[in-house]
Amino acid sequence: MAALSTTSPNGIPNDNTKAHSVSSSSMAAPDAHAGPSSAARASDLTLSIDSGKFMTLQTSNLVVEGDQPVAAKHNTICGIPFGYSSTRSIPLFNVLWAERNGSVLEITFAEPSGGHKFRPVHLSVDVSSNGDASTSEWIEALMQRAYGRAKRQKRAKVLVNPHAGPGGAMGKWHQDAEPLFKAARMSIDMQKTTHSGEAIGITRDLNIDDFDTIVACSGDGLPHEIFNGLGQRPDAGRALAKIAVSQIPCGSGNGMSCTLYGSGYVSEAALGIIKGVDTPFDLVSMTQGTVRTLSFLSQCVGLMAEADLGTEHMRWMGGARFHVGVLMRLLKKKSFPCDMDLKVEVDDKTAIKRAYKKHIEQQKPDGVPGGQAADSLELPPLKYGTVNDPLPQEGWEHIKYDNMGTFFCGNMTTMAADTFFFPAATPDDGLMDLVTIDSNVPVVTALGIMDNIGDEGTFFDHPLVQYRKISAFRFTPRDQDHGYISIDGEKVPFAPFQAEVHPKLGRVYALEGRYACGGPRGWRQV
Repeated sequence: MAALSTTSPNGIPNDNTKAHSVSSSSMAAPDAHAGPSSAARASDLTLSIDSGKFMTLQTSNLVVEGDQPVAAKHNTICGIPFGYSSTRSIPLFNVLWAERNGSVLEITFAEPSGGHKFRPVHLSVDVSSNGDASTSEWIEALMQRAYGRAKRQKRAKVLVNPHAGPGGAMGKWHQDAEPLFKAARMSIDMQKTTHSGEAIGITRDLNIDDFDTIVACSGDGLPHEIFNGLGQRPDAGRALAKIAVSQIPCGSGNGMSCTLYGSGYVSEAALGIIKGVDTPFDLVSMTQGTVRTLSFLSQCVGLMAEADLGTEHMRWMGGARFHVGVLMRLLKKKSFPCDMDLKVEVDDKTAIKRAYKKHIEQQKPDGVPGGQAADSLELPPLKYGTVNDPLPQEGWEHIKYDNMGTFFCGNMTTMAADTFFFPAATPDDGLMDLVTIDSNVPVVTALGIMDNIGDEGTFFDHPLVQYRKISAFRFTPRDQDHGYISIDGEKVPFAPFQAEVHPKLGRVYALEGRYACGGPRGWRQV
C-alpha cells in the first residue's frame, strides 16, 4: 500500500453554522481522521482492486478509481444495470459497512436517492491481488475513519408510534430508516406502540443490557415517555447513563432530531443515529405538587405553549400548525401574569456567548461515559425540593411578571425545523436556557421576532428577547384559572411548577458529541 500525506479537520463548528438538513449529495464525516494507527490517521491509503484500478481512502472520502468497478446488481435505471464513473468519491460519513468475503471486498454505503432520502448501495470489488493482511488493515482503516468515535453495530430497541404527527410513522420506519440500520449491521428489536404512555412501561421493564439505544419513531412525545420510563426504574441512574435515547422524526415538531442530527428527515436522522457519538446529556426534573417528571426538551407557558397545545386539532398540517398557532395568538396580544423565581447563572448575552465559547473549547474529544448519577441506582435528589417547599433566600431572583407573553425554557437548541429558540444550549453545560418576551410588544415587531427564530443570531441578539442561563426555576401563574403548560410538548395541569437541571444524567447520540446548531452568532469573537 502507498501512503500520501493529508491534513485532518479540527471538527469544531463555525459560529455561523445553522442546524440544517444534512446535504443529500454529501454528508460531512465527523472525526473522519480517526484510524487504527498513527500512519493511517495521517495518510491516504490506497488498495489495488481488479486489474490496475485503485481505491483510495482519504481523510473524508473514499475515492474509487478505474473504469466502472463492479456494483450491486440492483443498481439500475429503468431495469438497465449501470456502473460508476471512472472516478467516484463517496463521503466516509456515508460508509456503513465493509468486509472481505474470499477475494471480494464488499462495501455498503448510503447513497442519496432524492428528497433527503438515502438508500443502502453495495459495491463489490476484486481484491485478490492484495495480501490478506494488507486488505484487512485497509478495511479496518476505512471503518475507523467512517465511524470515528461512534460505536459500530449499535443494538437498538425501536419503538414506533403509528399515530405520531400527521401519521405514517410505520411506513417511514420500514422504507427510510430500517434499511440503513440493517446495512450498518445494527441489531433491531422493533415494537409498535398502541396507546399513550405505553413506552413508559416498556422502557421501565426493559433489559437495558441488551441494548445501546432506544429509538423513538415519533415526535417528541415518545422520547419524553422513554426518559420517564427509564427514570421510574429502580436502577434509574444506571439506566439513564447507559442507554442513549434517539429519534427518527415522524411527528410535527421533531426537536430532538433537528437538534442532535441537524435534520427533520427520516433517512438523515437514521444516518445521524448510526454515526452518532455517545454524548452525556442534561435532564431536568419538573415537579407539580408531589409529582416528579423528567424533561429533556422544553418547559413552556404563554404564547408558544398555546400555539403548540392549542393546535392539537391541526396535527394534519404537520409543523405548519405551529406557525398558524403563533399568528393567531400574536394578534390577541394576550398576557399571562405570573411570578417567576429564577436561579440565574448567566444573564448577559455577551457573557452567555463567552460561556458557550469556553464550554465548546474545553469539551473533551472523547465522550465520557456516565454522568452525575452513573454510579447511583436512583435518580439524584431534588436540590430545591418540590414546588411545595420554600425556596432559599439567597441566589434566587423573584420577578413579578404582569405582562408575560412567552416563557420558554429549553435544553435543546431547536424545537422544530428552523426554529432556533436556544442557540446557546449545549448537551451538558448543566444549565437551562430561558427565553422570555413581553406581551405588550407591537404585533408587527412580535411577528418580526418570531420570523427571526429561523436565524439563531438575529433572534438571540434581538433587544426584546430576554435570554438567561439558569439552573432552576419556579413558575406560578396568577389571575388565570385555565391555560396551557407544555413539558416537552405534553400538556400538564395549569398550576405552579418547579424545575431544576441534573448535569449529564442522560445519554444521547450527537454528531461529533455536540449539537448541530453552531451556537449564537459571533461567539468566537467575544
